[in-house]
Amino acid sequence: QKRVLGLDGRAVDLEALVQGDRLVIDITVSPHEQRLIPAILTDLLPPGFEIEAEISSAEGAPRGAYAWLGQIVSPSMSETRDDRYAAALDLTQRRPRRLAYIVRAVTPGEYTLPGAVVEDMYRSDVYARSQTRRVVIAPRD
Repeated sequence: QKRVLGLDGRAVDLEALVQGDRLVIDITVSPHEQRLIPAILTDLLPPGFEIEAEISSAEGAPRGAYAWLGQIVSPSMSETRDDRYAAALDLTQRRPRRLAYIVRAVTPGEYTLPGAVVEDMYRSDVYARSQTRRVVIAPRD
């Protein structure tokens, strides 16, 4: 599941964004098998977004402004690139894992927000994809 939220945790209208808006991408991965799944998560960005920062915490729950996220996982590897967020994590015991990062709407236009994709590193038949959605970024006045 991939949700796009405001910095306060409220839902946002993806078709009413304004250039400069900052958002939280909140991804929850829920395995359906009772085994260790070494997984790779790839979340492509639409051209109008840039990643600002990954939200993480050594203790499992962020503090301060992002405490509303609750329990999040620290992946064994993560990268924030110009066009994607990528992370490696181990999924076990059918327990959901949550990751989050912050993006900024930078380029006005109409785009498709791609779905996040998670896949087993060693079994290509085990994967999941979240839904795609439309994004509209208006120029800042």
